[in-house]
Amino acid sequence: MNFSRLSCAVLPLCSVLVACGGAQKPAVEPAPAADTTAVAVPAKPDLDNPTNRYSYALGMDLGKAIANVNVPLNLDVLMGAIQDQVDSARPVLMTDTVAESALQDLLLQMQKQKEADEKVAAQKALEEQTKFFAENAKDTTVKVTPKGVQYKVLKEGTGIVPKQGDRVQVHYIGSLLNGTEFDNSVKRGEPLEFPVNAVIEGWQDLLQVMKEGMKVKAWIPSALAYGEAGVPPMIPANAMLVFEVELLKVYAEVPAIDSTAIAPAASVAPAAEQTGAAPAATETVPAKAEAKPATKK
Repeated sequence: MNFSRLSCAVLPLCSVLVACGGAQKPAVEPAPAADTTAVAVPAKPDLDNPTNRYSYALGMDLGKAIANVNVPLNLDVLMGAIQDQVDSARPVLMTDTVAESALQDLLLQMQKQKEADEKVAAQKALEEQTKFFAENAKDTTVKVTPKGVQYKVLKEGTGIVPKQGDRVQVHYIGSLLNGTEFDNSVKRGEPLEFPVNAVIEGWQDLLQVMKEGMKVKAWIPSALAYGEAGVPPMIPANAMLVFEVELLKVYAEVPAIDSTAIAPAASVAPAAEQTGAAPAATETVPAKAEAKPATKK
């Protein structure tokens, strides 16, 4: 198989360098003139040809894989290796064992570079959110929760305020500081229900300053969200989270009834026996009654 065309596509500067380097200087320098030298453009393959079509598709597939390598590569050497591998007339310069060892070295270098890039990105994220919170705090419509979540009321509520032990029903849209959306219950058409104390600290703090029916836009610091760990690949390290939250319902926790305040059934048994009447029915009181939806007054 001939890869000369693909080589030109990857390295279009080669033809330019050859064209510019081959001419000799004249004995006498002429007056400067406009440069009319045509730059050679590699001919496009005829993709109606079946062989060309699947050859190009294979090249695209290889190119996508190569583009994901985050360490320097020598494309000349890479293209030469492809030619050596597919052309039986050319010698292959590595054994499979040596090539496998080289690829292991590549994976190691890629991992080191990935970790270095992530460390830089995490530090940048911290700096960006610090700057954002400082600027956002200047907005007089922005409020702050006790732990540092900034929020702006989009719609007032009139219901009760949830507590740690309550369950809530909410609609929400979650995104990163750059606007990348990672979750959206509105699009799913299904609100989420959960206990207040079962979510990230920033959400707990926010919900306990909201009234039932309220809708807010909130900015949650990474320290009150997923911190340095993040939630790869959706939420990177030290990501500040932006939410629109609508508190639809609060299911208030019903306090447990003190069983010592109820008269023991045995205390009324003797009287029932004396009169011959049937003993009074006793009811078992659960430690925590089933939560019921809070009603608005």
